[in-house]
Amino acid sequence: MNRNPSNSFSHRSPSNSLPLLTAITGFVNYKTAQGLSQRSVDSYKRILDQWAEYGGNKKIAQITDSEINKYLVYMRTEYVPRRFSGNTRALSPKSLRNIWITLCSFFTWAHTEFRFENPMKSVPVPVFRKWTWNRLLRKKSSACSRCVPTRVKPIHSCGGSLQCAGRRPTGTRRLF
Repeated sequence: MNRNPSNSFSHRSPSNSLPLLTAITGFVNYKTAQGLSQRSVDSYKRILDQWAEYGGNKKIAQITDSEINKYLVYMRTEYVPRRFSGNTRALSPKSLRNIWITLCSFFTWAHTEFRFENPMKSVPVPVFRKWTWNRLLRKKSSACSRCVPTRVKPIHSCGGSLQCAGRRPTGTRRLF
């Protein structure tokens, strides 16, 4: 019998496995000890508690990649968000990716701490396209490439003309 735990990442038997809610508490404490902001820690806890509510308080060694995939499909298609505004539109691709990142971080922690197999290795990353400066430019064809981008739309110090000096709107003009 091999008693050296440093040789391999062997599975622990499910009877010795940690219940999900206990593991979530340990993970949240770990993230707090890492020095993450309270907002980040609350986000991790909220996402993981919601996942535990969906799947039940089972042992974490018994959780499979197919169960995680089913949960992500549920969040994409059937889940009705509870927002302060009352809006019930489906979650955005970025929100789904944040859920995937949280689950990935949780199982990476569990894998490191308890030597459980990480089921997230075979769960595909949800598709999410970032907005880039080039995509914003295509929306406003008269924009020059030296204007300052923002998250929503580009700010053009040139007023949309093609003869832009390339200054930020708050910048000062240098006179010769």
